[in-house]
Amino acid sequence: MVYGHGPNAFFEAQLAKLSLGRILLPGDGEGRNATHAAEQGWSVRSFDASAVGVEKSLALARKKKVHIEAELGDAADWEPNEVFDVVALCYLHLPEDLRPLFHRRAAQWLKPGGTLILEGFGPGQLAFQSGGPKALSMLFTTEMLASDFAGLNPSMLTTEEVVLDEGPYHQGTAEVTRVVAQRPL
Repeated sequence: MVYGHGPNAFFEAQLAKLSLGRILLPGDGEGRNATHAAEQGWSVRSFDASAVGVEKSLALARKKKVHIEAELGDAADWEPNEVFDVVALCYLHLPEDLRPLFHRRAAQWLKPGGTLILEGFGPGQLAFQSGGPKALSMLFTTEMLASDFAGLNPSMLTTEEVVLDEGPYHQGTAEVTRVVAQRPL
């Protein structure tokens, strides 16, 4: 597991504050966040562009004896055909021509009153060796995400320095940008 076996710490903390329901995890890779949500009692759906990632996600769910719906999908055109109580984006960094369009679509996948949880690397991450894209255009600023998710009401929108301990590829000091936002009722 390249990002560890446990869930992303910010995702775990934010999810614990919410009432159980249906959650979508786009770009969930090897399934550590999806299986954590399922272990907590959430109804979980995820997708990833990597067939290997989807298989590892399903295998992890079987190992942990939980059910998740994990499927192959491309962020450019995947559509769930349903809405969710929570959409969580953990380190899903996309090219700048795709990112704002995908983020707007992801916001529409929330039920009225639903919550978006996002954590990804900020521009200051280029100074650190703890992971993430090396292209500034793929890193998140608060202004960028406020624009991408303009239809949502943020309760948190911040960039801060943290220490990551998430598998071999996310270790050490990092700059992250975090969003928690609700779709209006």
